[in-house]
Formats: sequence, C-alpha cells, structure tokens
Amino acid sequence: MEGKKRQIQVLTLVLCLLLVCLNLWQLRQISDLREDLRRTEANLQTETRRLDERIQVVQRAMREADAAVLDWEYTAAVNKEQRVLDVTVDLSLKEWSVDTEVWVNWTSLLDGKTGSEPMRGGKSGRLTGILKLPVGGHREYALEAVIQNGESRRLEDLGYLGDTATLLPVQLAGCGGSSANYTREKDGGGIFDLSFYEVNLQGSKGSGAPEVKDAVFRLRRNGDVAVEQTAKYGETIENYTCDPEKGLIAEAGMGDEFTLSFFCRDTSGLGYEFDLEQWSIGESGIAREHGPEDFWPKLTWD
Repeated sequence: MEGKKRQIQVLTLVLCLLLVCLNLWQLRQISDLREDLRRTEANLQTETRRLDERIQVVQRAMREADAAVLDWEYTAAVNKEQRVLDVTVDLSLKEWSVDTEVWVNWTSLLDGKTGSEPMRGGKSGRLTGILKLPVGGHREYALEAVIQNGESRRLEDLGYLGDTATLLPVQLAGCGGSSANYTREKDGGGIFDLSFYEVNLQGSKGSGAPEVKDAVFRLRRNGDVAVEQTAKYGETIENYTCDPEKGLIAEAGMGDEFTLSFFCRDTSGLGYEFDLEQWSIGESGIAREHGPEDFWPKLTWD
C-alpha cells in the first residue's frame, strides 16, 4: 500500500514538473511571438512611412507637372498713407502669350474680406503686382492666381501668407526683466516698483534689429499712463532697456492693475505699442496676470 502511494506521489510530481516545463515553454513561445509581432509592426510602420513619402513625391511631381505657376515670391512694406500693407507678388508662368491675363485674389481668413489685383509683366512670363492688404489683429491670407488665356480660365492655389504681424518691419523678438514689487503703506496706499526691463526687436521674417525712434517704456495704471521712460539702446547688447537706477515706479492701491508696454516708431513714422506684462494689486500683494503672450502691436498711424 505504501509503495503504491509513493508511486502515485512520484507520478504526480513528474506530471507537475511536466506541466511547469510546458508552461515555461508556452510562455517562451508567447514571448517569441510577441517579439515577432513587435518587429513586424515596426517593419510595417517603416514601410508605411516609405510608401507615404513615395506617394507624396509622386503627388508633388504631378502637381508640379500640372501647375501653371512655376514659382512665386513676395516682399512687404507698410503703406502709411493708405494704412495697408503693400505686398509685392512676383510669379512665373509655365506658359505665356501676349493675350495672357493674370490676377491674384486674396481672402482674409480672419473676417472673410477679399480683394484682387492684376499682375503686370512682359513676354518672359514673369509678372508682378501689389496686393493692398489690411493689417491689424492676427490676419492670415489665402492667395489664388487667376490665369486667363482667351476663353480658357484657370484658378491655381498659391497657398497662404502667414500672420501678417511677421511682415511688419518692427516685431518683438523677446523681452524680460526683474520681478515687480509692491510695498503697502500704513495709510492703505502703496508703491509699485519695477527696477529693470529689456526688449529685443527684429525686422520682418526674422531679419536683424530694425531702425526705430521715439522708443519708450510705458507703465499704465488702470489704462492710464502713470510712468513713461525713454528706452536706452545697446548699452551692453542690442536691447532696449529702462534705466535701472530710476526703475519704473508708481503709486498703487488695492484693485489697481498695471500694464507695462514698449512703444516705438519705424522710419516711416508708424507707431508700434507692444503689451509686455500685466500685474494686479490685491489683499495678498502683487500678482502677475500674464506675460508677453500676444506679440501683435497696437499700431498708431498718426
């Protein structure tokens, strides 16, 4: 009886070991399958990307083969008299005859305003025209070429002009300074103090520092100018700075809001005012409301 019991125990142990080995083998197989699937998925993703790239190349070649406009470029300048942006568009046509007429249509994506300007040029197929584009706010424009050859009329999408803020001759490239302080007096009043601030400007399309005049820092309290200080240029680097010995100091009370801005004029006399930072005064002291999130300036045409 005891011998039979031992035989059963040994048999049970052997079966358990076999089951463990089988489970380990299955786990290994599953692991190998997962690794194979991972490699297959990675290979499929790689091949999909390559296929997408090939499709894009073919599509681009087809578009270029079918395009009536070979290439186009533009430059921009502020038209202070008409209070618009003059965008000079130059484009080249694949085919051209003396009867060919071309216009460029523009559409503002901000408010839907539209316009159209004729292109002028010679027999070479290189044409030029000036678009009169409104400025103000974050405006983007969709452009379309209209090509007329006798009875044949064709429309061709030229793409977009990005935010027209990037076309202005003066842009805010960066800014920063010391922390603002608020000192509360016993009588309930107080003092707002900003000891140092600097501004960096750039020209259109990221070009170097533009020539400007009448550069000042303005500290507004509840919308009204409380302090104005002439900005110094290039004492250490090509930045505009306020005088750290004077700082920007103004009386302050509970509930007051302060906005720091930078104002200047370009060579045409167009004025730009960039809001830089804003603070509020409360029971807990001074609180920074926002930094320079919107680099679009308020324009002063006069």
